[in-house]
Amino acid sequence: MSAGNNTLSGNIWRETLRAVTALSIALIIAFLIVVATSDTPVETFGTFLSGPLTSKRTIGLWVDEIAKLTVTGLAFSLVFQARQFAMGVQGQVYIGGLFAALVALSPAGATWVGLPLAVIAAMIGGAMYGFIPGYAKARLGANEIVSSLMLNYIAINLVTYLARGPLVAGPGLLATADFPDSSVFPALLARTRIDLGLVLALLAVAAAWFALYRTTWGLKLRLVGHNARFAEYAGIKATFIMVSAMTASGALGGLLGAMFVQGQAYGKLTVLFEGNLAFEGILIAIVAKARPLAVPVVAIFYGYLRQGALIMGIRTDVPTEVISVVQAIIILLVASSFTLNGKKLVSRLIGRPASDASEAKA
Repeated sequence: MSAGNNTLSGNIWRETLRAVTALSIALIIAFLIVVATSDTPVETFGTFLSGPLTSKRTIGLWVDEIAKLTVTGLAFSLVFQARQFAMGVQGQVYIGGLFAALVALSPAGATWVGLPLAVIAAMIGGAMYGFIPGYAKARLGANEIVSSLMLNYIAINLVTYLARGPLVAGPGLLATADFPDSSVFPALLARTRIDLGLVLALLAVAAAWFALYRTTWGLKLRLVGHNARFAEYAGIKATFIMVSAMTASGALGGLLGAMFVQGQAYGKLTVLFEGNLAFEGILIAIVAKARPLAVPVVAIFYGYLRQGALIMGIRTDVPTEVISVVQAIIILLVASSFTLNGKKLVSRLIGRPASDASEAKA
């Protein structure tokens, strides 16, 4: 048992060191970019690092992004665990937002059941949209990357059409009418975007962890992801597991759609409400190694960098595109196979061969 615990703690330490190193390198490069593009690089970089903590409002924006990044990271983690590379979370977010809006704008939306019913409808809509590319791959051999990306465009354009046409609140607007208060997530902290979505995100983390590591379905899913052919030999229906994983991922995408349109940020369905945030889940899932409990931790740090870059773009002379550079560097470093050997590093610092240092320690 102790050997297993030592191995687990060693893996956690190694992965944490990799992530911290990648983040540190990315921040150094970001600082060099700021130095090259800003007239006041020190003040600008200080804004980048401290911006999200400057007021209750900016903290609320950061926490709201943590919740949303966590859910999209979980959605991608589920399909990555099954070794599928579906990119349909963005479309599932839009379908989920649409289903939530249809419930919120209906007579039921003005009652106490409006809020939970809209969330459930969003998750059902997202699950259905996630099922489509999974079924297409299992039965028709369709490439899940292509089919899910095409479904994204369909969902985005459908919501754009409805928000500008049949569901529009009035001429010249790009959104529906405001949802009734009974269908909008209550704020957990007054006058901020910290709302019920944060609680739902934490529940989603717990549910995803439990499903993956405490259920037969989760065991089968991880076996299929590790070796689908071996899983088939063991009597596991790999195609069913694959489709169910993409469907569950779709439900999380639908939940994220509800968090957008029912949250304090909107409280209505608008054109392009998601702002491409759903795709950020790819980075979250990669850095977290598709592990549910690591996803919110990564979301905390990445959400902070994202908000810092946005605030820097507003308050300084450096564009927010710098976060795209940081994001790309983090992906390259964390997704690569680079490793840091602590013993070798320490040995080099003290000018001693690693073998000699190990023997001396023994």
